[in-house]
Amino acid sequence: MSFAFKLVAPFYFLVLSFFLDLIPSDFPQKYHFDGKYGLYVSIEGDHYQVHWLTSVSEKGYLNAHTDRSETTSYRTPKSTIHRVQIPLSDQPIDLDFGSPSGGNGQITIGPTNDRDAYEFKGVDSVFVLGDTHGNYEEVVQILQNSKLIDETHQWIGGSAHLVFLGDVLDRGKDALRLMWFIYELEQSASKNGGQIHLILGNHEIMVMSNDLRYVAAKEQQLANMHQVSYQQFYHPTRSVLGRWLSTKPTALKIDAILFAHGGIILGSSLKSFNDQVYEFIQAPIFSHLMEQPFDSVNFSQHDREEQKGYLYDSFGPFWFRGYVQTDTLESYLDAILINNKAKLHVVGHTTVPNISTFYSGKLIATNVPRAGSEMLLLTKYKRSKYHRFSINLSGEFVMLQ
Repeated sequence: MSFAFKLVAPFYFLVLSFFLDLIPSDFPQKYHFDGKYGLYVSIEGDHYQVHWLTSVSEKGYLNAHTDRSETTSYRTPKSTIHRVQIPLSDQPIDLDFGSPSGGNGQITIGPTNDRDAYEFKGVDSVFVLGDTHGNYEEVVQILQNSKLIDETHQWIGGSAHLVFLGDVLDRGKDALRLMWFIYELEQSASKNGGQIHLILGNHEIMVMSNDLRYVAAKEQQLANMHQVSYQQFYHPTRSVLGRWLSTKPTALKIDAILFAHGGIILGSSLKSFNDQVYEFIQAPIFSHLMEQPFDSVNFSQHDREEQKGYLYDSFGPFWFRGYVQTDTLESYLDAILINNKAKLHVVGHTTVPNISTFYSGKLIATNVPRAGSEMLLLTKYKRSKYHRFSINLSGEFVMLQ
């Protein structure tokens, strides 16, 4: 953070808080900032720093509880911007935060995350959402109308699996809220017999690499109000969401279905893809580049170029578009499917008018123009064969050709 920013930031936020106080509490607002829309939980040494916003300048509160401890209550001074420090725990911590006038939130923060598995067997129903890009309202609507979540956003989809194919971040106005939604839905599905999978997309890599060109103005304002740079929301070791996000796979296989954000055309194994990306994200140079220009004294230029070349490779799993943009790569697709003992490849990234099949049904593309407005459903009827449906925002099913 520059010296100039540190110098003017206190004045900026004082003025911002003053003008927010002048807005009537019932004034219609275009954007949501309070509750989990503006929640940021950072990790500072042996403490969490819980940051949240309120639409009205008043005293805030936070209650923290674990199964092993009594509820601890905290209060914050009158403001629209609130922060409380609480001790780290090896147990899940239930947080209840907000202010008397509303905009409250409840969330459970889990302990340190293990890496997600990337191969699953014996799954009869798989729902797939392509790029969702911060369209929180559309995602909630389609999941509710498909009877996967209830009105309180709890999982009611039974033993089904739901795959988010990456690009949750950028473009849309509620990317942070959507990420917290998936974070919580993963917990709810696990408790109720289902499974949530989040695959990393190129926009997660971009934000975590400090490429913020596609961050929505409202999302950037959240970071400004918390006095941090936007990528800090997803720092792999110093934020709860970033630590969680860094455990997610690049490629996933469920029975005979292979998933990747852009598509897999190179011959590496799933293990190789996932291990390599995880190692890059955990490397000190990755966190260093999130915060400041490259330091050639303490870090190797070779390591920097290797990391950038892999994560931004146009033929890599985050960026590849060739399967959807051409119809000449069937032999490559066949080789990838054989190599991974799969029958179907499902991708996002490249926009299609509607969820569509390619290469005689061996590839399905899911990234539609209105993010989160259409969902794929695959139901197994034989060992490696699936009925294929698209589902719209109203929850209506149409069988894919």
